[in-house]
Amino acid sequence: MKPQAKDPQPVAIILADQPLTSDLKTVFGRQDLSSLMIAGSTIIEHLLMELQDLKIQECIILARQNAAQIQTLIGDTRRWGINITVMNYSLSKDQVLREYKSLSSPNGLLIIEVDRLRSRCLEQFLKQAKLCDYSLVEAKSAGQTLGVTLLKANNSDFIINAMPIELENVVMNQLNTIGEFHQANFDVVVNLFPGLEPSIQINKTLGQRQHWASRVDAQLKPYKRDVMIERHCRVGKGARLESVILNHDVYVERNACLENTIVMPNAIISAGRPIKNAIISEDRIYQV
Repeated sequence: MKPQAKDPQPVAIILADQPLTSDLKTVFGRQDLSSLMIAGSTIIEHLLMELQDLKIQECIILARQNAAQIQTLIGDTRRWGINITVMNYSLSKDQVLREYKSLSSPNGLLIIEVDRLRSRCLEQFLKQAKLCDYSLVEAKSAGQTLGVTLLKANNSDFIINAMPIELENVVMNQLNTIGEFHQANFDVVVNLFPGLEPSIQINKTLGQRQHWASRVDAQLKPYKRDVMIERHCRVGKGARLESVILNHDVYVERNACLENTIVMPNAIISAGRPIKNAIISEDRIYQV
């Protein structure tokens, strides 16, 4: 008996030209939404890891002015095992659907909007979509649109409104405010976004199971909650960290005190005063 062929996967089209809200711009400036770092990995990287696990073979990223930044971010596309094309081009979901003939795939198109953070839901969505007869379907959960649409292969020149498919237990964060960004990071760290994981293993005891390229000096003050320390970080003696995310290349001086705080890359934290409920980006502190 011949083994059954695996179901062919659609071409993924990621709409990555998503500007930041005015609230997030105060922290991250001109950075685009897909490049925001959530628990050590950017939103686009979290999504590509999900596509990688689904064995998606081809992915088109429409990024317009952010194309070069995203291309640098994802690096050599061979690391993903996906044929990825980043285009200096922008289309809305409706425009993609209108022009799908030129983008057509015999296996259909999976359109993903990068304007929010979702727990992993694509596998559940594709399985349920396969069972319905509609050629255009979109994912919803608890009445919320998830920004994921599937156009099945068809010969029609006109597609009527998408049929909603209700998914279970999908967590979503709109990432409209500094507070939502702050919450999303810690929700990923404590596994409240099913399927999304921090970039490294969380430390239960500071200094143990530390990331190989980070250094934590001895004789740290005790702390109560989990800490995530990314690569190329250094934490000085006597520092106190409680519910803290240190992204890469962060230096924490001796006796510094951080609580419920996210430190973005390339920051230096002094011991001048305790910092609580904040996001630190470059040389500025933003209270949440």
